Amino acid sequence: MPRSKFLLVLALLLLLSIPVTAVLSDGHGLGEGAATVFDDAGMSDGLEVSLMGADAPDAGKEYAVWLANEDQSAFLRVGTLDVGEDGSASLTFNSESAGYGGDNLIATYSSLAISVEDAGSSPSSPSEQGAASEVFEGEMLEQARGLVMAMSDLRSELKAASMNATMASEAESLEDIKNYVEMAAEGLDGAIDKAAMASAAAAAVGASGEEGSGRSAHAALAQSNAENAKMYAMMARDAAQSALDQDDAALAKIFVGPGGSSLVSLADAALNGFDSNGNTTLEASEGGAMQAYRHAQQAVAWSPRAGGLPILATPTPVATATPIPPPQPTAPGLPGVGGDTVSPVVLMAIAAAAGLLVFGGAMSIRNRTRRVRSRS
Repeated sequence: MPRSKFLLVLALLLLLSIPVTAVLSDGHGLGEGAATVFDDAGMSDGLEVSLMGADAPDAGKEYAVWLANEDQSAFLRVGTLDVGEDGSASLTFNSESAGYGGDNLIATYSSLAISVEDAGSSPSSPSEQGAASEVFEGEMLEQARGLVMAMSDLRSELKAASMNATMASEAESLEDIKNYVEMAAEGLDGAIDKAAMASAAAAAVGASGEEGSGRSAHAALAQSNAENAKMYAMMARDAAQSALDQDDAALAKIFVGPGGSSLVSLADAALNGFDSNGNTTLEASEGGAMQAYRHAQQAVAWSPRAGGLPILATPTPVATATPIPPPQPTAPGLPGVGGDTVSPVVLMAIAAAAGLLVFGGAMSIRNRTRRVRSRS
């Protein structure tokens, strides 16, 4: 084979040997895990992040965890992940953390991202080097927020009902007893309605998750516990009515309780669950509104997957006589899959291939010129 053709073939082989992944992705693995909101000083104002099977970041780098709102105009850095030798990583964001503002995180933010940052740096938004992310959008975002709010409303109604039931048990006069019982009954009626809405919301979120996933499992438990709360609330309301039917304070207090199937005990069961099988352990299926609320938060946890969040497209400007398409931005916004930088090894390979192409082409042209001259 002539030398010029050999060089051209070698250049093409060199270009084809460059791995696509070297250009498209930086290859940071964060294994599996979840980021779950919880109540700290307020409602859903804390975040627990836990991962398993994570690769340590490169030397001089660290993993930063971010929350972003729907249009990516606001970012909250919740902390930095330290990866242990066993590949586990975790962090807790709460009222003692830097950047805490008391916001309801599930109501304020829709996306979670983990980016690779320079160690010790404090950027106000993620770098373009994304390691993992998940976005709640559209119907899923609406369902997630609706579920947590519905369970919160159910919990609030039952807290008020339980408090009024306790006040009725401590009252002395028949009038005071009945006043507190009436307020408890009103709260129980509201709880029964809200339990039905909360159960439906849990079913919708569960249907959106893969079978056997943490999302579907926690949604099922949230639904089951909400149904328990509804059942005990209905029983408590019946006890309240029995107390209201009495004309004697002592008799009314028998139905108010506490103890047995009384208003106080049943309202507490609706709120906090009840050990129905008597094994001294409140099992997952025996919970009430409090447990339903926690499972709802766990059901809507972010489960980041490899790759950064896509950069949102820039809105198309109003058309003119000579419209000019806007450039696609690379920032600001959450990172795309992999970084924009290409490794030095890849750049050297491309440069070498280009040199071989040029040199091989020149030699080919020179050889053809010599053949033409020799024939003439």
